[in-house]
This record gives sequence, C-alpha cells and structure tokens, in this order.
Amino acid sequence: MILSLKQLKRLVTTTVAFLVTSANWVMADASSPKAASPALLSAFFGLDNALPFAANLLCFGASGDDGMPVVLSHRVSSDSVRPEQFQITTRSGQLKTPKCATLRPAGDPGERRTVLLIGEFGNADTDPPEVVTIVKSLLSDTATPLNFKGQSIEVTPLSEGPSMVLAESLSRDDWTVERRGTQCPSEGVRQIIRVTWNGGVRLANRDEPGDTETHLYSVTMEPEHGASYITHPIAIAELGDNDNHHFLCLDTDDKASEVSFPSGNFIDPNRDLNPDTRVMLHPR
Repeated sequence: MILSLKQLKRLVTTTVAFLVTSANWVMADASSPKAASPALLSAFFGLDNALPFAANLLCFGASGDDGMPVVLSHRVSSDSVRPEQFQITTRSGQLKTPKCATLRPAGDPGERRTVLLIGEFGNADTDPPEVVTIVKSLLSDTATPLNFKGQSIEVTPLSEGPSMVLAESLSRDDWTVERRGTQCPSEGVRQIIRVTWNGGVRLANRDEPGDTETHLYSVTMEPEHGASYITHPIAIAELGDNDNHHFLCLDTDDKASEVSFPSGNFIDPNRDLNPDTRVMLHPR
C-alpha cells in the first residue's frame, strides 16, 4: 500500500521522537538507544544541488547533488545501509530514492547512526522534500536487532539552521577508543557527553569551535544532594572529522540532564545559522 503525503505526515506525528520545532526542544528519553522501538530522530535537507567535488569520495558523481543526513535512534552496521531502504516524498508527492546512502563521515566507534543520503530529492523552492521513510528492512546492531522499516519523519527545510537531536553520556571504555576526531584532555575530565546535531556544524569562517563556543554549551547537572546547576565544558573534542558530533568534556561527576546551545553561532553547509537548541540526555 502506498501512503499519501498527508498520511505520511500523520504517521510522522506519532513517532516516539517528540519534537517541538518552535522552541527547538528535543525530548530524547523516547529516542534512547535502550528504547524498545527504533525511530528516525531527524532528516535535514542540508544542501540543494550543492554537494562539493569532495563528495565524490563518498559517492561517485555526488558533486552537485543534494545532501540529506538522517539521524537514527540506534546504531547500524556500515554494511547494512543501502540507498533503496530510504524513500523521500516531495511536496508534490513525487517519490525519490537516493543515489547513495553512507554512514560516512560519522562512522567512528559509537557513532554509525547518521546516514548521509545523496541524490536528487526535489527543489528547495518549488518542490522540496517533506518526508523520509524507511521502506525496506534496516536493522540496528543492538544485541536484539530492531527494524527501522516503516519509520518516517518530516524533513527539516533547507532554509532552517542545524539543531541538536541527541545527547548521551559516554562510558569510560569509550573515552580512549581510536577515532578520527580529537580527544578530550587527558587530565581533569570526569565525564564526556556526545551531542549529535542534525547536520554538520562549523563556525561562520568554516573553522572548528574554539574556547568561545566551549563556554556557549551549557549543561544542566543534577547532583545527588542539592539543587541543580549549570556548568560548561572545559573543552570540546571530536573535532576535525567533518561529522555532526561533538564531545563535551566535563570536570564533574554529577549527573547531566540537559544540554543547550544559543542561536547564531554555528552554520550548516548551506551557511544557515543555528537556532536556540536544547536536548535532554537519555540514560546510558
């Protein structure tokens, strides 16, 4: 049975990932990797006919195509992702299949939940992509595999800036795992939080975040005794690998409950500035 665009949108509103876009507030509890059901957390129309020449390294002939990262609630294995598993529905109802689907560049250990879709997904002005649906089996790499087939989500339009969609605390075993991005400092760090944006982010001058942005990230802490308080990372890591993740390196053992970041500081590949964004941490 082929669903109409209206039916697809109705299906999207029932997804376990609860999003209020006007406030850019993401409730991550329902989208925890420990949750019973898999979900799509975001689909971000990042570039319209504007992927750079370097994208050919990810997908032959990708230069000049559209780019759309899709964030999943659970990790998947790199050999399980195929373009035909994804279907994009445009405003006019056209159905599009990606040319390529890859976990690169977000393929480091602990990541592998951001699938970059490459192809022609509609025109941002006249017939933009509106819904992404998993139409064939796509299994998580959890102990009990979960199937994403049938999951849908509305597409964030090209003109909107990037937002955080997931935050999780890393186990200590993950701290020193070899990865392409930078590591947190070897001293003074008591916990690390990985934040996932719906698309890649950089500063307006294309540099990676520095000391200023380190203090713009705010983390709400919930100590075992006493009132909650706001702290800031002592450093940002997981930089230099061109993906959509940051590590927030914290100097406290208290439990983190929320991460926020103010508007107007990061840009996506289309040079759109981020809105105010916040995300609740889910338990490990």
